[in-house]
Amino acid sequence: MTPELGPALGALVAVWVALLGAVVGSFLNVVIARVPAGESIVYPGSRCPRCRTPIRWYDNLPIVSWLALRARCRACGARISARYPAVEALGAAAALVIYARHGLSGAAAVELAFVAALLALAFIDVDTWLLPNVLTWAVLAFGILVAPLGITPATTLRHALYGAGLGFAAFALLGWLGERLLKKEALGFGDVWLLAGLGAWFGPLPLLPVVLLASVQGSVVGLALLAMGKGEPGPAAPLPGPLPPPPPLLPGDGGEAPGEPTADAAPAAQEQEQEQAGAGAAPASEQDWVPPKHAVPFGPFLVAGALEWLWLAGLLARAFPVLRLFG
Repeated sequence: MTPELGPALGALVAVWVALLGAVVGSFLNVVIARVPAGESIVYPGSRCPRCRTPIRWYDNLPIVSWLALRARCRACGARISARYPAVEALGAAAALVIYARHGLSGAAAVELAFVAALLALAFIDVDTWLLPNVLTWAVLAFGILVAPLGITPATTLRHALYGAGLGFAAFALLGWLGERLLKKEALGFGDVWLLAGLGAWFGPLPLLPVVLLASVQGSVVGLALLAMGKGEPGPAAPLPGPLPPPPPLLPGDGGEAPGEPTADAAPAAQEQEQEQAGAGAAPASEQDWVPPKHAVPFGPFLVAGALEWLWLAGLLARAFPVLRLFG
């Protein structure tokens, strides 16, 4: 913990912490946009997803630049999603909460890294219905590596390993049973790895309240969306009959065999996929998957449940005394 600070110095440190959190949020926007597309998060620098113009530093200030530019790209006028300042604001808020809990310390840095990874996963899941292994495995490995330091809720390496194993096994079994009973995918394997990572961070006991909080909130949101008619539409109804085969292409027509893109079409398709990926969409090969009817991605609710238990466990246990068993 940091020593006691005077009011003026304490306010300056809090502002610095919030700015640091906003910068972390700005980096998370890059992660959210590029990781699902398999792109580097380091190179090239920030650029407009539409016109590909590099973004100068004064147009890349967290929150401030979005407001100053009125949510438009300076070069092409393309609209900039409100998600960008929202993620930056969440990063700032998370940093302030962590600072209030741990001060300026190694525990604060470790917790900020963990929370930042969870925020990135939540927004990626909302955008693409995917939880990339490169991030879920990183959360799992990170929780196991820092557990011996005694600065995570798991407190020990043994508890971290028990939590990771329980989270993986329980959700893998749940997904397998759901698939057998419902004859369709009931739980994505990304959720299984995410819960294993949460188990490595929290240890085995807190996993039940985390999953309970996630399930309750996911059900409430899903029912609300369904009531408003905004639930996922599910797979499109099948056509009444097979489509007729396309007419054969004759030599000299300038066409190619079906399924073989032209040399000019390949770069265009690649460029279109990159633009979609830059906007946070999944690669084209992953866009064929259709969510189940009226479903909502579970990853964001797992993240919400994890953060609520991380920061509000005491309050929740006072409100619901049975939860003290899992503290």
